[in-house]
Amino acid sequence: MKDYTHVKFDERKFFKDLFLSDSCKKKNGTLNLSEIARQIGRDINTVKREIRRFKNIEDYDARKAHEDYYKKRKKCIKKLPTFTEEQQEFLNLRFNILGDSPAEIIQRFLIKFGIKFPACLKTFYKWIFLGLLGLLKKNLLNGGRKNRTKKRPDNRGKLDERFKSIWDIENKESDVGWLEMDTVVGKDHLSSCLVLVEQSSKKYFAMKLENHTANEVLEKLEELVRINGLVGKIKGIITDRGKEFSKFEEMEKITGSNVYYCDPGSPKQKPLIERMNREFRKRYGKGTDFNPVTQQEINLVVDIINEKLRPCLNWRTAKEIFSENFR
Repeated sequence: MKDYTHVKFDERKFFKDLFLSDSCKKKNGTLNLSEIARQIGRDINTVKREIRRFKNIEDYDARKAHEDYYKKRKKCIKKLPTFTEEQQEFLNLRFNILGDSPAEIIQRFLIKFGIKFPACLKTFYKWIFLGLLGLLKKNLLNGGRKNRTKKRPDNRGKLDERFKSIWDIENKESDVGWLEMDTVVGKDHLSSCLVLVEQSSKKYFAMKLENHTANEVLEKLEELVRINGLVGKIKGIITDRGKEFSKFEEMEKITGSNVYYCDPGSPKQKPLIERMNREFRKRYGKGTDFNPVTQQEINLVVDIINEKLRPCLNWRTAKEIFSENFR
């Protein structure tokens, strides 16, 4: 069932016009509520609720109706439960500092304190958007904004015709051993990091690049595969058509697997790495210069990401699942 959306101010101005319109009246002169509901695309009970805001329909005013809505809306917010000082510090640490998602915090709250979190996930989000409990909306993934991506043309040049497309993937039995690869670019495109994620465990990897070139990517990819014990265990890599990934034959020799490229301007074809990059960007926002950042500092951020409890992993961490899958 579609979630109910509250009546907006523009709709209330339209209500006023419909209430006065002859086309929305019956033959006996009374309002035809069904016709009003049809024209505005709302349930008839919504129309009745708007009418009840005033004693007389002639007194209906969109601005006053909207003010009345906000006044009653505030009364709908239940009184906040009382948290102990330790619990308050826990919420601040997990959300404002470590950037855990509300769903993960609810799960961690149960594990740490042995009691159920005193609100459902939807109510918890409401508290955050209202700025209650000292929880800042900007610490939500993507700052609480809806994630909208546009398919943009890619003008970075063409790969050799021998490359493999994402549509060439066949007989993929499981996500184990499959990686998605990308780069996170720093300020003025003068610094960057090579990032990968293993699809089954959601484990994230990041290596600082000294320069944004195909040769540097090869060097760091070889190092990453070696130090993480992935030699001979990679089944395939999915990446975009950036020029830094143009040496696919050399990458295939390093990993012992095929490299598959997404369609131009189609980041949604590698959704997991795009999602994980948003978590990485929470620590290193756009405009970050990676030149003064050390690999040790990057590793610390990556460890925080890989130790998050994830509902898609049955509330386990990427680190645990990766260790089980790649013993």
